Amino acid sequence: MKRFLLLLLCCLTTEAAQAQAPPVLAIDALEFSRRVLFPGFALFLIGYFIIAAIKAVLDYLLKNKIIETTAISERVVEGLLPGPQNEQHKVVKWVALLLSTGAGLLLCNRYLPLGLHSVIILLFSTALGFSAYYLYLRGQAK
Repeated sequence: MKRFLLLLLCCLTTEAAQAQAPPVLAIDALEFSRRVLFPGFALFLIGYFIIAAIKAVLDYLLKNKIIETTAISERVVEGLLPGPQNEQHKVVKWVALLLSTGAGLLLCNRYLPLGLHSVIILLFSTALGFSAYYLYLRGQAK
């Protein structure tokens, strides 16, 4: 934490020491984020989803193998391994969040030009996604 604050302090002091007008976000930075950062983030999300799916399958296979080879009850084995319910809840959360955000982006694209109303549309659509996830969890608890 101390290193982060020190780095932040150094960055802020160099910005103030330039004695020039604050730099405007260049088109090159936007192009860089469009070509490098956004696809990198998308690849991270896809990779994370694939790893989570593989982990869920391997946990299931390991649980079945332990139950077959030993005389341990299924409840004990489920206590050792993370349950599929937790993984399923994570998947449902991400699906609800991504679908609602995608719907919000579609609405933003429909009602151009982009502005404050676009931010409000995205906030409400994301909130609806989290609400759907909450209702799903509440339904599962009953």
